[in-house]
Amino acid sequence: MQLIDYIAEVDFERLVVGSSSAIHRLDARVKLIGAFALIFCIISMKHPHIPLFIFCAATLICFGIKMPLKTYLKRLILLPFTIALIVLVVVIFTYGGEHQVASFFGWPIYHESCSFAFLLFARIIASISVLSVFVATTEVMVVTEAMYWFKVPKVMVDLAVMMLRYIHLLSVESVRMYRAQASRCGFSSRLGYKQKLNNLSTISGSLILRALKRGERVYAAMLSRGYTIDSKLTEIEPLSIKNALFCVIIIAVSVLLVIVDRVWLVAGTGL
Repeated sequence: MQLIDYIAEVDFERLVVGSSSAIHRLDARVKLIGAFALIFCIISMKHPHIPLFIFCAATLICFGIKMPLKTYLKRLILLPFTIALIVLVVVIFTYGGEHQVASFFGWPIYHESCSFAFLLFARIIASISVLSVFVATTEVMVVTEAMYWFKVPKVMVDLAVMMLRYIHLLSVESVRMYRAQASRCGFSSRLGYKQKLNNLSTISGSLILRALKRGERVYAAMLSRGYTIDSKLTEIEPLSIKNALFCVIIIAVSVLLVIVDRVWLVAGTGL
């Protein structure tokens, strides 16, 4: 698949998979707190065992909510594992250490660098797996309501919502402009790279101008409908005792995992 086809598929409103599981029905505020707590827990780990366990648990959850295998591979395998592998290789050859275990074409490989590289690898795939489960089970608008409840500045939330909405529209517009240019032989194999870059820069400039004009029209339309910085578009229900208990349990479990990791570290060093 070409890059332009991936751009055409950018739509944050279609990230949710399924709608009937218990995780889908869980309050978005609980899931938001849980995601942040688990990610902070993961980045605090000194051993890769618990992050790998979290990754396996997230994988089971993805299959439990009936995420298609193709979607799972895209979200948890292709890009995350690619980034994690790049970090793994770079850290192995650049982190250094005291106990050399091997060499690769003259590059020394140390035990400390291998351990730290694998730890970073485990942290990355575990964190992305947690975010993937959160995104697959929580709608964008529900997340924005949760952000309002957590007193995130309204300007930031409004900008985030509009960005998520118009990224899809602008991606569709860019694909349409690209295909129109390609149908006029704007990217023919007979053209040189300089001419292709000129045509691509023309599309980019036109897209920026259209985005600015559309933004002005949207803002004018919002003002005509009575929008102000203090407008309250939705009423958010208070957090129930049950959901508050879930939040406490998730935070407690995250803290407990960090404590277990520290005890594991102390036991491993023999202190």
